[in-house]
Amino acid sequence: MKRGNAKKVMALSIAVCMTVTTAVTALPAMQLRAQEPGQTAQGTVTETYSNERLDNGYTKVSAGYTLAAYTGEAVRYKAGDVYRAGDASLTTEDGYTALSIPEKGRVELEIDVPQSAVYYMNFDYLANSESILPVEAGIMVNGEYPFYEMRQQKLESQWTAKPDKVYDSYGNEVVSMPDKVYDWQNKYVQDSTYRYTQPLGIELAQGKNTISIELNEGTLLLGDICLTAKPQVPEYTGSEAAPGDGFIEIQAEDFLYRNDSAIHATCEYDPDLYPYQAGNRVMNTVDATSFGEGGQEVTYSFNAEKAGNYYIAFHYSQGDKADFPVFMNVKIDGKIPNTAFENHAFAYEKKYEMYTMVDGDGSKISIPLEAGTHTISMQISMEPIRESLETIEKIMGRVNDLSLEVTKVAGTNKDKYRDFSLEAYIPGIGEMMTGWADELDQVMEDARVYNPNKNKIAAYASVKIAENQLRSLAKKPDELIYRIDELATSTSSVNQHLANLIDSLNGNDFALDSIYLYQEDAAKQLPKNKNIFTKMWLGIVRFFTSFGEQAYSSTNTNPEHLQVSVNRSRQHLEIMQLLINEQFTPQTGIEVDLSLMPDQTKLVLANASGDSPDVATGVNYSIPFELGIRGALKDLTEFPDFAEVAERYNAGLIMPYVIGDRIYALPETMNFQVMFYRKDILDKLGLEVPDTMEDVQAMLPDLQMRGLNFYYPTARTVGMKTFLDTTPILFQSGGTLYDGAIDKAILTSEENVEGFTTLTNLFTIYNLPKDVPNFYQHFRNGDYPIGISDFGNYNMISNAAPEIDGSWGVALIPGVKNADGEVMRYSSAGAESTFLFESDPEREQKAWEFVKWWSSAEVQAEFGQRLQITYGDEYYWNTANAEAFAQLPWDSDDKAVILEQLDWTLEAPRALASYMVERELSDAYNLVVLGAKSASVRESLDDAQKSVKRETQRKLEEFGYMENGEMVKEYEVPTVEKVREIIAKSKEAE
Repeated sequence: MKRGNAKKVMALSIAVCMTVTTAVTALPAMQLRAQEPGQTAQGTVTETYSNERLDNGYTKVSAGYTLAAYTGEAVRYKAGDVYRAGDASLTTEDGYTALSIPEKGRVELEIDVPQSAVYYMNFDYLANSESILPVEAGIMVNGEYPFYEMRQQKLESQWTAKPDKVYDSYGNEVVSMPDKVYDWQNKYVQDSTYRYTQPLGIELAQGKNTISIELNEGTLLLGDICLTAKPQVPEYTGSEAAPGDGFIEIQAEDFLYRNDSAIHATCEYDPDLYPYQAGNRVMNTVDATSFGEGGQEVTYSFNAEKAGNYYIAFHYSQGDKADFPVFMNVKIDGKIPNTAFENHAFAYEKKYEMYTMVDGDGSKISIPLEAGTHTISMQISMEPIRESLETIEKIMGRVNDLSLEVTKVAGTNKDKYRDFSLEAYIPGIGEMMTGWADELDQVMEDARVYNPNKNKIAAYASVKIAENQLRSLAKKPDELIYRIDELATSTSSVNQHLANLIDSLNGNDFALDSIYLYQEDAAKQLPKNKNIFTKMWLGIVRFFTSFGEQAYSSTNTNPEHLQVSVNRSRQHLEIMQLLINEQFTPQTGIEVDLSLMPDQTKLVLANASGDSPDVATGVNYSIPFELGIRGALKDLTEFPDFAEVAERYNAGLIMPYVIGDRIYALPETMNFQVMFYRKDILDKLGLEVPDTMEDVQAMLPDLQMRGLNFYYPTARTVGMKTFLDTTPILFQSGGTLYDGAIDKAILTSEENVEGFTTLTNLFTIYNLPKDVPNFYQHFRNGDYPIGISDFGNYNMISNAAPEIDGSWGVALIPGVKNADGEVMRYSSAGAESTFLFESDPEREQKAWEFVKWWSSAEVQAEFGQRLQITYGDEYYWNTANAEAFAQLPWDSDDKAVILEQLDWTLEAPRALASYMVERELSDAYNLVVLGAKSASVRESLDDAQKSVKRETQRKLEEFGYMENGEMVKEYEVPTVEKVREIIAKSKEAE
């Protein structure tokens, strides 16, 4: 999970939960008033922000255990024997009787515990669903979660590589899709973020105890349940010498297993790696961006021809944490041999270096091996930095509490010349911030243990900035009134720096070239990095090789083949080309060359120069109109089976591609809009998920009195607002931009005025934030625990906010009730499109065959699955084909919401001068909401309509629809009904 071309954003930040501990009078949304002296308890700050992981997590809960640790023999229970109720059925798999638990299933098991003690629980399981997602389950004991980590237990699958390497059409090795291993595994109850290396203990009373397991994702065969004493890793007492000449080499790209399908090899043009080629790509190292998340594990098989002790060396690099190591649990034959192999530190190395494992004294660590086949595994551990993470998260919560308390007692007036003594209201505020700064200083000191030669650890630079900022604020605490943004809300605040630190600490990107197990006399066989002269020569060879024909370049194609230009990354193209070679070409006999699109905005120029491809895909949905109106694109309705293909999509997604009775493109992906909400925060506040905009307005006082707010996507940009930002509420209110014809823009209709007033009132009266460039971060922090956003933020929250996994959800966007009481939820979902350029009939037919194949549910689903399996959840495929989307390995609850919201898709029509409509609506919004002088909605829309009318007439004359102010050709503005009418006519023509 969480991979990409660019450095991944894998972050672990504070999970902010709201606890209402003080009754606060609801204040006007426009401004909080200052409290009178004495209203705040002296020397205290109300604890409003609480971190569920800290408050109810294993660290705190286990510290309060009163029972002794169990020390007896393991107690094993057959799942079928202890099953009492639920959705499971008994089944037999490979002669093994198990409980088959369906998706979202729940089972209750009753176990008889021999004595009251702290036990460690493990399960035999087989993840039998075809989904690539790990099975996720919540485990309750006697109706309660013993601690926070039990809410989300992850049961990973094993993945193995295909036996043969895979190459593209240019002879370059590409990442192959791994195969899921359907086999029984065993796992203890553990922290899903792997802040704890060892299993987590559970207090159980003697006698009958009920264990409830509820699947949140995936399906499962549950075998035996076992209660044991705490698993012990043998203490390291020193290593024996490793005499002999045994030497074993393992190439890290040759995995045996990995517990995450997205862990993959890559090609680096580094002469120190093996294998290396200056020309074609060869896989020669583990991709660091795919191997960096706590708990990820890779396993390799090797054969020891001679029994004896062996040293272990790794040729690796890790440049993610400057001056700070990445920690690994190194396992031999599935077990950590001793404590020297547990949480072993791999130092910061920007370049590949050879490292032999050594102990704290610098002595080489050896491992005894019998002759025969063995495995070695490397698992990323977070345990050594767990206490630092918890300290930082605790301080972030306290900083948020203080920020809210200051706002409550001083109001929102930030006048620096205001005479106000904050110390009188919150005594000891300066000492409080100094104490936090001291704790952060200790975090830096704890980090220096792993690199004592450095006074400051570069990976911890943000902690020093936050510490200095707290000390600066502590010196003059009364200035907090007008410096409050420096505490928690601005992009350079204390909390933002701490959030950046957590991002940095969770970055463990680790590149592994090879592993060596060797004995004393074979040490000289360890490869050494190339000398500077060899590297210079190979660099020169590589430089001149780069001037040759490049893969996926439009200049390196066969003109006899179908030319498809793709506006996506190379990773997308590689999988797309493999599918074409495996399926499309054998089925149709049509050979296809894919090429990377250098710039989608230059397609008009490419067409004018006669250099356009046959098919373009991945192109922004606003571009096909600009090409179609100029006669550059093929009218897809001319193909006899067009209706069959068009019916794969929501009509609202097709509307931007309609000109008259013609349709010039098809949607490829969708940028869905849904409402995101923090379950934990809303639950603590006793708030329901809003269904209408009126519900949103009603909940705002409860949010704003606690320093929280609702996010509306108009705030995502300060300047230009697109149709996505301005039109949904207009359409929900019954408005439309045109009255049928293009020369009849009706921005000032009563419905539009009503909708636009609702939109602007959200900001002018209800005080929604006007400028929120990063909703994702605010949602993580919890200060905007609810809001409407799109696919991009869904991807970020799903993959880069693991600390709130299971604490958030998505819902249909709140709408506006019509006269019949139905809630209208219209939203935009346009993203990328696919279209054909005008060409000769034979090439057009081949291009159409490709589009039919590419847009089919089967191919879209397989492409999305391959993409996600190969590169991780960061590569979600947001296909516009609803049937295919339903088959993708996304969270099943989220998919259901997204598909239902897709039915409410309504795009603003693309027409001549529609860019002016978009711009004028944006200007009208900015005048009303952001203008220095308040402007009325009606006046702003009236001015907008006049500008739109002038520009529309100019464009109509330019394209021959109007002469001397009179329409000479009809120009009908497309509607959803028009799209359906065109498709129906095409269907009849079949």
